[in-house]
Amino acid sequence: MAGSRMVLDDRGTSMQKWALPVAAVAVFFTGLNAGSYFLAPALFEADTARGPYTVANNYELTRVYSRALDSYAQVVQDFPDSRYYDPARIGIANSLMALGRRSEAIAEYEKLLTSLTDNNDLRANRLTVLTKLAHALEEDGDTQRFQAVFELLSKEYPDSAATKDAKRFADTISAAAQASDSQSAQSDLVKVEAEAAIVGAPFKISVTVMPEAVPPGQFSVAINSSFVAQFDLVSVAPTSGGTADYWGKRFYQFRMDGGQPFEAVFTFKPKAAGTHSLDLDLESNFSLIELNQLSSIDVAGQ
Repeated sequence: MAGSRMVLDDRGTSMQKWALPVAAVAVFFTGLNAGSYFLAPALFEADTARGPYTVANNYELTRVYSRALDSYAQVVQDFPDSRYYDPARIGIANSLMALGRRSEAIAEYEKLLTSLTDNNDLRANRLTVLTKLAHALEEDGDTQRFQAVFELLSKEYPDSAATKDAKRFADTISAAAQASDSQSAQSDLVKVEAEAAIVGAPFKISVTVMPEAVPPGQFSVAINSSFVAQFDLVSVAPTSGGTADYWGKRFYQFRMDGGQPFEAVFTFKPKAAGTHSLDLDLESNFSLIELNQLSSIDVAGQ
């Protein structure tokens, strides 16, 4: 009997020894699960936001932009701590752009640049926003704000396809600015003055060419043929050294000597009333110097 009691006591003691570790493990995992839930709510919320975000994104991809706009807005409202929050805000701007509400889209993109969430997706999201904003500003023709965005792209993402694409428009802006500066400078080198014109009555057009405009020696004043066809030429002073017609223009040959301004006075007689565009260029050494100077000559009826 005593032997049996000893065996039972040993078994009871052994079961107690096993029960304590098992209970401890159970408590540990229970606490771990609870801690995970309370310590990482964003993870659970992100999973919850995935479905609504996917619905909104599918609307955008299938070009149902009004539904996409509403769906993205719902994601932003319901899941502010989700990793889908910023992509949904980008989706709102994309949808506005697709709906033709460009100014609103630009405002949203610009707002995103200063308020994107600082997380693992920040760099990718920022590139997306800069890319979309650059395209929107290009379409809007806002060259000043575009240049600022292009500078950010060039600095932060120098090797990206978006930067290379934006550079194309940036180069266009630069070329246009240079052309504008050149045109402004050329307008100071050539002056055009015209008297009042009446059908059938001679009137004068004076063209003054500064010596900096062309090298010394022979040069030509070129007038568009469409203008010349509307008038009879009465005289040219000083007398032209010759005329020629090509490139859609009539060239009147003169000489630039002495480093002084040269003035040519053309006397025309209008054939008909109306407004006629005078497009004036210069030629020197068989090279056309385009001035991009357009003057409107109004001819009154008798």
